Amino acid sequence: EEVEVEVVLEVTKEPLGTTARPVQLLFPPFYDVELIARRGVSLVEALSETTGFQFRVGILDSEQAVIDLMCAAPADTIGFLSPAGYVIANDQCGIQAGSVAVGDDGLAAKTGMIVTRRDSDLDDLESLQDKRWVVADEASLSNYLYFQALLQESDIEVEETIAVNGESVAVLAVFDEEVDLATAEFIPPIMPFEEALWDREVDDPEPWREFGHSPERSPIGYVRVNGDPENGGYRVRDARSRIIDVAPEIFDETEIIALSAPIPNETIAYGRDFPLALARQVEIELANFVGADDCQTSLCSSDFYGWNGLAVARDEMYDPIRFVQETLELTAEELLEVEP
Repeated sequence: EEVEVEVVLEVTKEPLGTTARPVQLLFPPFYDVELIARRGVSLVEALSETTGFQFRVGILDSEQAVIDLMCAAPADTIGFLSPAGYVIANDQCGIQAGSVAVGDDGLAAKTGMIVTRRDSDLDDLESLQDKRWVVADEASLSNYLYFQALLQESDIEVEETIAVNGESVAVLAVFDEEVDLATAEFIPPIMPFEEALWDREVDDPEPWREFGHSPERSPIGYVRVNGDPENGGYRVRDARSRIIDVAPEIFDETEIIALSAPIPNETIAYGRDFPLALARQVEIELANFVGADDCQTSLCSSDFYGWNGLAVARDEMYDPIRFVQETLELTAEELLEVEP
C-alpha cells in the first residue's frame, strides 16, 4: 500500500545585502525612468562602498506599487516616498520613516499661509465665512487642502474658490482687491543676526513689522527689512517677495492671518522588518552622501530631487496629513495625487 507523505522543506533566504539579495532602493516614477536610473548609480555605489552591502535601484510604475512592494518585502526595502505616500504606507503595513529631505530653503517641511488685505476686517478664520478665496494649486497639501480641512472642521464656508495660474497671481488678486483671501507658500524670515531660527510657537509670521519699516529689494536680490540679517535686519522669504518689484506696496497692503501646519518633504522610509542596525548605518551614510559633492549628480541634482540635506523624520510630523485625509475623507488613491 502506497502512503503519500507531505514533506515541508524550509528554504533559507540568502543574506540581505548580498548579490543574490541586494537591498532594494525603490523610487516612484516622479521623474523620467532613465533619469532616476542614471542618478541612482552614484547613490548605490556610495552606499555599497561604505556599508559593505549590495544595493539595487528599483523604479516602479506608481507610488502605490512602491508601497505594495515594501509591504510584500518588509525586510529588504527602502522607499523614497512623498509625505502622503509615507502616511498611506505606514497605515497599510507599518512602514517606518527614517529621514526627511531638507530643501534649498533649509527647511524639512513646507508651510502655507492665508493672505488678506490689511485694510479689511479679515483677521481670523471665522471672518472668512462667505468670502472669495483664490488658490494657485488645488493639489497642494500646504497651500490648499490643509486650509480646506481647517475651514471645514470649523464649519466655515467660503463663497467661492477660484483657481489661478501661480502664487504670484493669487497674491496679486488680493492686493488688487479682486478677491478676499489667497493661500500661498510661507517661508519663515531669517531673523536678525541669524542667532536664532524663526519659531512658530513664539514668533509672529511677520515679526519685522515691529520695526515700522517696509520690506525692500536688496542690491543682491532678496527682500529685507531694516538692513541685512547680519546687521540686525530681517530677510523676508514668503511668496509675496517674488512680486515686490511689480507691487512695491504688497507687504504694506497685505498681511498673513494664518499658517498651515508644516507638511514634511520627501521621505526615506524603511520596510517594517528592515534590520534596525542596518537602517541606522544607512541613515548615517545617506546623510553623509547628501552632504558630499557626489550628491550633486544624484539626489541633490537640480533635475532630480534637489535636496540640500536630511533631517530625522518622526511619525508625528505626518499628523497634519492624516488630519487632511480624515477631515476631507480622501481615499488612499486621492491622497497619493496631492503635493506637499
